[in-house]
Amino acid sequence: MMLGGRSIGKVIRSMKVPSFPKGFGGRSGGIRGCDGGAGSPPTDGVSASSSDDEPEESPFLKAWNRYNELLDEKPLLMKGLTSFVGFALGDILAQLFIQKSDPFDFARLARLASFGFLVHGTTSHWFYGKLDGKIPGTSAKVVFTKVFIDQVLWNPIFGIMFFGYIGALEGKGVQYVIDKTKNDLVNAVTGSWKVWPLAHTINFRFVPSSQRVLYINTIQIGYNCFLSLLADKSNKAAE
Repeated sequence: MMLGGRSIGKVIRSMKVPSFPKGFGGRSGGIRGCDGGAGSPPTDGVSASSSDDEPEESPFLKAWNRYNELLDEKPLLMKGLTSFVGFALGDILAQLFIQKSDPFDFARLARLASFGFLVHGTTSHWFYGKLDGKIPGTSAKVVFTKVFIDQVLWNPIFGIMFFGYIGALEGKGVQYVIDKTKNDLVNAVTGSWKVWPLAHTINFRFVPSSQRVLYINTIQIGYNCFLSLLADKSNKAAE
């Protein structure tokens, strides 16, 4: 039979069946969610998780994550502040529990803490960054080389910087720094060898480069007690 000059079969074949978006229907071709009524929850047993069910992040973890963010954003400032805290705690412990100073010497605390912020944090950021860049890796040979450079070359340089900075803030001249270096540098260096070779072996083997100053200051709180006493030695002798 003809309809307007075209066969019915051609008309049927020319009709298009509307298609639904992918994932709108189930495997059987039905419309998912329709059998429960409009707006009803899914019936496949999976419900949306509520944000209230997630455990809250601990304050310590929040602080740690924020510290690492700031290390990436402002590494020099954060390492300076880290050393500020480390040197301040070292001197506080030395005065309160070792020397039992009465009265407490706040000027001495300011000198030690400012050294940590202005000198130790900044030079450590530069030195360990260069060391990791020039000698990458964590093999036994690499670790030994880094420990050797740190303790034989950097350690004496650090000691001279320490005596020079403290002497300058105490209003003492160049001769004081020279005498202090002659009298106490060997004690400072050899004293550090009781702590730092092992500590730096762990440092260069396991600690990420960005965390080195934090790790060093954690260990150095006790060592800073020794530095604090060493810095105060000449003042006691002069009295």
